[in-house]
Amino acid sequence: MTTSERLYEGLSEVRKLVPLLAEALVPGTPQRWTERELTEAGRLRQDAEARIDRYYRAENAARGIKVLGDGKAPLRLDVLDTQVDLNASVQGLEESVCDRLGLTPLASARTTERVTRIISLISRIVMDTELADHALTEVARMGRLARRALGDAEPVYRLKGRCPICDCLSLRAFPEREIVACVNSACRCDDDDCQCHGEPSRSHRWFFGQWEDLSDYMTERDAA
Repeated sequence: MTTSERLYEGLSEVRKLVPLLAEALVPGTPQRWTERELTEAGRLRQDAEARIDRYYRAENAARGIKVLGDGKAPLRLDVLDTQVDLNASVQGLEESVCDRLGLTPLASARTTERVTRIISLISRIVMDTELADHALTEVARMGRLARRALGDAEPVYRLKGRCPICDCLSLRAFPEREIVACVNSACRCDDDDCQCHGEPSRSHRWFFGQWEDLSDYMTERDAA
């Protein structure tokens, strides 16, 4: 899959997840993100209801009025936090893209509109390797963030081969993040600048571009 295709796929997914976060704000109405899309009119209605609900909740709290048993359920704060984070992240990515390409960010635009604008610029984004890498990283992070809030966990796969650094059966593949990591907390490589030597330390990891070398090493070792 080319960089353009990966960016388009990731951004399209984020654009679909944005309205589903608004739908998931209210407890008791769970909806897995893969089941259906919310229409633009439905998203606007839910956004308006959420704003009204927050307004009256704040007003009642200021007056010392508690919600009665038949009142609306409180909003899911974890989803609300994710929604705020996602909106800010999309806006930040658009600003980075526009700054690099000499464009002006959209004013007072909805998050889905900003995503659509970024999608329209993919052909120019991929011409700048540093910008494309930043966009891919951010889009992947936003997708994981939204899916996690909607109850969709990231798959993790155990690899049979041993870690080439610590020789433990501790390799795990995270395909959504395109990394292989060693989960042995004592694993340290020879590169002092690697984050596995940091404070706090992080599992040593191999990114997508290093998978072929790692695979060759594991294959040669099994054959020995």
